[in-house]
Amino acid sequence: MSLETLTSAETRAPQRLVRIDVYERLRSEILSCALRPGTRLQEKDLAEKYGVSKSPIRDALLRLQEQHLIEVLPRKGYRVTPVSVNEIGEMYEMRSILECSCVRRLIDHASDAELAALDALAAAPADSGVAPWIQYNRSFHLALAKASGNSRLTRATSEVIEQFDRLIYMNMSNMLREAGNLQQFVDEHQAIVAAIKRRDKRAAVALTREHVESSRELLLEQIGALAVVP
Repeated sequence: MSLETLTSAETRAPQRLVRIDVYERLRSEILSCALRPGTRLQEKDLAEKYGVSKSPIRDALLRLQEQHLIEVLPRKGYRVTPVSVNEIGEMYEMRSILECSCVRRLIDHASDAELAALDALAAAPADSGVAPWIQYNRSFHLALAKASGNSRLTRATSEVIEQFDRLIYMNMSNMLREAGNLQQFVDEHQAIVAAIKRRDKRAAVALTREHVESSRELLLEQIGALAVVP
């Protein structure tokens, strides 16, 4: 390999890392609601914020647009995609389909040791803050997806679960004021795990579907506090 080729490769590597870093930081801010739905964005402002050129910003915005987290406003820049009531319904419907499929597969394919490991993930976090509860909920559902043994199903389910983070962030402050809501989630997680460990597919799938539905109902009850559009 020539010196010129090595130099070119060395130049591309940092550029690629910058693009990945900008994308991941911007996506994280959207999912955590540091950038709330409806927030207007400009390439110039984001470039200054992250200390980079407009090129990696543009790439990140394009990727986020493909994930429906960003939308283009012609001649006005961009904005974080608002969450509509219809979209919330569609997201929950998709989540129910995917998670129930994961539970069916993991009961068929996961080892007893893998199923036993779910007990720890279902236990409530010691910290009652928003971030620990978001992480607890995400980790539990991602674990079910990963235990399915189907990499494509895992990726699809994980993407949907991660997009729920911003809905949960917007609603979590209200939920934390009502400890019963959080305990309900823990109880439902533990019931799902108990059915999975018995390899009772019918019960585990039914409990998973009911859990997703109870989450949807709780969210819609408090929809007035969310940054959504009708």
